[in-house]
Amino acid sequence: MTNGANLNRARSQKSQVSILEIAQAAGVSPATVSRVFNRPALVREETRERVLAIVAEHGFRPNRLGSSLRSGNTRTLGLVLPTLSNPVFADCFEGAEARAAESGYSIMTTVTHYDPGLEAAAVHRLIDHRLEGLILTVANPNNSPILKTLKKRGMPYVLAYNESSSHPCAAVDNRRAAADMVTHLARLGHRQIAFLSGPLALSDRARSRLAGARQQGRALGLPPVSHLVTPSHTQPDRAALRRLMAASNRPSALFCSNDMLATAVIGELKALGLCVPADMSVAGFDGIRYGAYMSPSLASVEAQGYEIGRTACSLLLVQIDNGVSRSGQVPYRLIDGGSAAAKRS
Repeated sequence: MTNGANLNRARSQKSQVSILEIAQAAGVSPATVSRVFNRPALVREETRERVLAIVAEHGFRPNRLGSSLRSGNTRTLGLVLPTLSNPVFADCFEGAEARAAESGYSIMTTVTHYDPGLEAAAVHRLIDHRLEGLILTVANPNNSPILKTLKKRGMPYVLAYNESSSHPCAAVDNRRAAADMVTHLARLGHRQIAFLSGPLALSDRARSRLAGARQQGRALGLPPVSHLVTPSHTQPDRAALRRLMAASNRPSALFCSNDMLATAVIGELKALGLCVPADMSVAGFDGIRYGAYMSPSLASVEAQGYEIGRTACSLLLVQIDNGVSRSGQVPYRLIDGGSAAAKRS
């Protein structure tokens, strides 16, 4: 009688075959079957495929809860993000989840809505599920109480998007990237540039990008880069934008701290009767995918959210396995979109 027939007979006697029966049918040890589910990268491809073929044939699903209770390991990571309505953070989730799955981990996600006061509650909600590590984006890593708590508890963690010399992180060089965008705008003939962002206390990324823009403006001999603070990081203040447009020394280019804000600003400018880029050039930051399909296409700095999530997860897994805590920088590129054009004389 074949191994498959033996398993079929076993299955007729109970609802699901066991991991031991899967191992016998595949000619491997139960530990190898366990590794196929929990640490697939450690199993030879030929063996892994043979085990998975038998698993698929008989609809076997591992008992994650029982395994977690026996080993004390949940094989689950936490991910704390400001929002999932911004495509860059959704991309970050996908990148982290894909990398976690390669090593047999799952991801639990929650959001903070850009509210520093919600960060601790969000993290503790996830920790209650006995996570093995956390990936998180915080408002300010320099004074974050929750990061101090994680260090004290010995919980492995990696920051995503935040740059820090004190904490492990995966991010782009925000200052340098913002400086490159200011250089691009200056080459298009723009000297009066304004930077738009939400409250700086809620985003260290916006602070770094503003600092990089201003530093590069000074280096190029431009008038000081002005700063317009919007109520949120994704919505402009129409009245403030109207006043800026009516000023005698109004800018010819607006550099927004993120693409969601940039697309909303373009909509508000059109509502004010202005044309982009003929009357005003607009640039963003993040490189969201649908920016390429806008009319005009969005000028931006691409900070690959998927790669940030994937890199953060890889760094976290190394930290969990080996106790090695380190950071990784993700490359960026300038997108020369049609929303930023040469300044008209």
